Amino acid sequence: MKRHRAGLLVTILLLLAATVVGGAAADASGRQQQRPLRVKVEFSAVPPDFECAGGLMPQGFVGGGQVSHLGAVEISGGVCNDFVNLRFTDGFGTYVAANGDSIDITYAGDATPTETGFLGEGSAEIVGGTGRFDGATGAFDFTTTTTVFPDGSSTTSLEGDGWITYGSRR
Repeated sequence: MKRHRAGLLVTILLLLAATVVGGAAADASGRQQQRPLRVKVEFSAVPPDFECAGGLMPQGFVGGGQVSHLGAVEISGGVCNDFVNLRFTDGFGTYVAANGDSIDITYAGDATPTETGFLGEGSAEIVGGTGRFDGATGAFDFTTTTTVFPDGSSTTSLEGDGWITYGSRR
């Protein structure tokens, strides 16, 4: 009897450890849990395939980097730039992991001119995804450093921290 209880206790402890180490997607009530999110990406401007309202200047981008929970990512998207008020609005993007799973974001923020480009800060919202990120939600605040080159091309580094919720919803 003692052996049976000890074996049952070990099994329960192992299951608990696996749940904690695996980062369970839902708590006991079936609600998804917020998880910390870290974003570090770099991207270059490309010709846009969309238009912006109100005379704002559209800009597309492509690049890559690292995003917690996704690993190495390829990114693409666009934004509407307001160079009069030094804002970027109606931003959208998709971050795609190596296995094809992805998250979709929207974002906006403010820019400050520098001698070589712009510094930016803003907020992004995770509005969905594919694969294990289907239905993902979340948010992160970010800062950017954009370098504009003499030929008009530019590169941007973005770093952000926030949270993401994804996984089983029971």
